Amino acid sequence: MGTAIRIDERSAQDGECCGRASEARGDAYEWFVDHAKQCGRMTSGHHNLNFLMPILHGDLAEQLGHLPNSPVKVRVPIHDALQVVPRTWRHEARLLFALQDCVPNVPALLKGGRASSVHVYVDGVTLSTVCPPEKWVDDVYIQALTDLFGVLAQVRREDLPPLPLRWPRTGDSSGYLRRLARLTDACVRRPNWGRFGTLLASLGVPPNTMRAYAERVPGMQPRPYALLHTDLHRDNLIVTGDPARPLFFLDWELASYGDPLHDLATHLVRMRYPDDQQSDVIEAWRDVMHSVRPEAATGLDTDLPRYIAFEHAQSVYPDVMRAATRLLGDLDVNNLDTQVGAVRHALLKAQKPLGLRPVDGRKEIRAALLDWRRDQMRIRGGREALRKWRRGRF
Repeated sequence: MGTAIRIDERSAQDGECCGRASEARGDAYEWFVDHAKQCGRMTSGHHNLNFLMPILHGDLAEQLGHLPNSPVKVRVPIHDALQVVPRTWRHEARLLFALQDCVPNVPALLKGGRASSVHVYVDGVTLSTVCPPEKWVDDVYIQALTDLFGVLAQVRREDLPPLPLRWPRTGDSSGYLRRLARLTDACVRRPNWGRFGTLLASLGVPPNTMRAYAERVPGMQPRPYALLHTDLHRDNLIVTGDPARPLFFLDWELASYGDPLHDLATHLVRMRYPDDQQSDVIEAWRDVMHSVRPEAATGLDTDLPRYIAFEHAQSVYPDVMRAATRLLGDLDVNNLDTQVGAVRHALLKAQKPLGLRPVDGRKEIRAALLDWRRDQMRIRGGREALRKWRRGRF
C-alpha cells in the first residue's frame, strides 16, 4: 500500500529550460505544469505522477510565494488509477494547506487543485533507500515518527477540513472501526466487484465479507480522536541528513480523523519492522502519548491487535486487485510467480480476521489469476474491435 516514491533525482533538463514560465503566453502556472509533464524527472506511485523540476523562475515563483531558483515537485493525479482505498478527504491539497502551521516537516504545498499541485522539493532520499523493509530502523527515526504521532494527537478538529457526514463521534472506537469496514465495502469492494468479483470469489472472498466483518466489531475502550496519516511507511519518509529535522513526511492523501490506534496499526504493518523492534516502537508510541494525551493510549494492549487484524483484512482487496492488473501485459513466468505469491500472502493474512476458507496453495491461486486474465483480455479485445468498427463507420 501507499505510494513508493524516490525524489532524490533531479530533472535532466537545464535550468533555463525549466524556469521560463514567466515568458510563456497564457497562464504561467498551467504552462509550468504542462512543461513539467514533458521534461521533468518523473516518478510514479499508485495514485499520482510526480515531476521533479530543478528551478522555478520569474513571476511564477513570486506568484506562488516561493524562493526563486528553487526546486519543486509537480504532482498530477492518475485519473484512471485503481481506486482501492477509501478517503476521508477527497482532495489532499485542502488538508496540506491546513497543516502548514500546525504539523512540522510536511513539504509545503505552493498551489493545489484537482488537476495538479506544486510542492516544495525536499532534498533527501526515502528511508527505504537507506534502510529497506525488515531492517532495523535507527532510533533517531523512531523518535521522529513518534514525535509526529504526538503532534497529530494535538491537532484540533476545527483546524481541519470538514469531515464527511455522519462521522463517528470522538471516543467511539468501535464505531470508528465499524465505519472503516463499511467504507472499505462501499468505496473499494463494491465499485470494483464488477471487474474483480469473479476472481475474489474464486479465491474464497465472497461479496458480503467486509459487511459481515463490520457486524462483528467488538466493544473497545474509548479514545479521543486525532488526526491520522494512515500511510507512514519507508517510501513516504524522506531522510534529510539534518539532525534537527531527520525526516519529512510525504503523501497525506489517505489521512483521516479517528482512533489514534488505527494510525499506529497501519504504520506497524506497512513499515515492516523486524520482529524484535516492533515492541520497542509500540512502547515509544505509548510513552509519547502518555506525555501529550494519555487517554489516547487507553486499551492499547487489547485494541491494537484488532486494528492490525483489520489492516490485514482490508488489504486483501488492494493486494489481490493490484496483483491481477500487473498480469495484463505480457505474461512473464517470473511475474506470474511473483503475483501468485503476493495474492497468497494477502489471503493468508486476511484468513483469520475475515473468516475465509483456508488457502489451498499456489496452484489454485495461479489458475484463478489466469482465468481472470483470460476474461479480461477477451473483454479488452472486444472493446478494441468495437473502437475499430466505429472508426471505420464514422
